[in-house]
Amino acid sequence: MAVLFLGFPRVLARQALRPGRWFQANMGKHPLLGLVTDVGEGEDALVVAFQPARVDQIDFTSPRLREIGGATATIEDDLVFSPGEALEKPHLMAPTKRSFFAGSLVRLKNGDLGVGFAAGDGGKELMLVSLNSGLRCEGFDLVFERWSLSLQRGEAVEMVGRFRPHV
Repeated sequence: MAVLFLGFPRVLARQALRPGRWFQANMGKHPLLGLVTDVGEGEDALVVAFQPARVDQIDFTSPRLREIGGATATIEDDLVFSPGEALEKPHLMAPTKRSFFAGSLVRLKNGDLGVGFAAGDGGKELMLVSLNSGLRCEGFDLVFERWSLSLQRGEAVEMVGRFRPHV
């Protein structure tokens, strides 16, 4: 008999959440997947957060770390961001034609995958952050307004949901 250990979430101390660290938190009915960014420090750090809201739909927000309650834990699965939706072709937009929406998936100039998010108290300033490092980035090549998120462990893949911008 083979015994396999694939890992399970470990509870994290909040002070362990540094830029680039992915975590999950208990926020109401649905768990929240978050990435700490380098915007702000400590409890004032901004988080890019993905949370299933309804069947097959993901809400995207950018709260401060102090606004996220409940226990935080590691994510032991691979996060898979896929441009487009299951039955649709990816919707590509050239960055020279118009800007991106908060929550849009972007390919950054350095080749990383990133996301656009609103920062500041008014939430009007749009920034880009790398989904690999949590660091702010400047330029981008492609914008994907619609995308899906899945969790993958080994060969098993589970769809978390799809993102569509609120226009």
